[in-house]
Amino acid sequence: MEKILLSSVSGICLLISTATTVNGQIASNHVKPAGRFAVLNKPELRNSPGPGGRVSPTVIRSFLKTYKDVSDEQWIQVKEGFVALFNFNGMNYQVAYDKKGNLLRTIRSYDEEKMPGDIRHIVKSTYYDYQINRVHEIATPFNPPTYVIQLVGTKEVINLVVQDEEMEELEKFNKSK
Repeated sequence: MEKILLSSVSGICLLISTATTVNGQIASNHVKPAGRFAVLNKPELRNSPGPGGRVSPTVIRSFLKTYKDVSDEQWIQVKEGFVALFNFNGMNYQVAYDKKGNLLRTIRSYDEEKMPGDIRHIVKSTYYDYQINRVHEIATPFNPPTYVIQLVGTKEVINLVVQDEEMEELEKFNKSK
């Protein structure tokens, strides 16, 4: 179970870092290949969805059912389907769908103030001298959320995984002097 959890969290961390990099490169209204991704901007998605690297109407419908108040999303085409990137209520979202519009996962990134109280308590009861820098909440259908939390101390940075009220250190780095 630990190996499965760690490998899936590592994969999701890779997606987070890659999508964040790709998100910073979005500047025009054209489909651009960006390594393994094709970046799609909104005007071309909604005006002419269909084949050739555009988000399918079923994916857009699935997205709008849950996120009807979001208007500034950007899309990335990935091997498994599409990922919508947007900011809502002070949180960064990455919502992944397969090509049929089924939700695969949602990653919400936020700071300590938006963190659920019970998760914050689990972390702070052990790491009370550390500052919670960033939280990535990973939700998949039919599973409890997994939290990847970055802590910053005076001498080190720690990445934790919290799931089902169990906490485990994923990585620990010494700060450079």
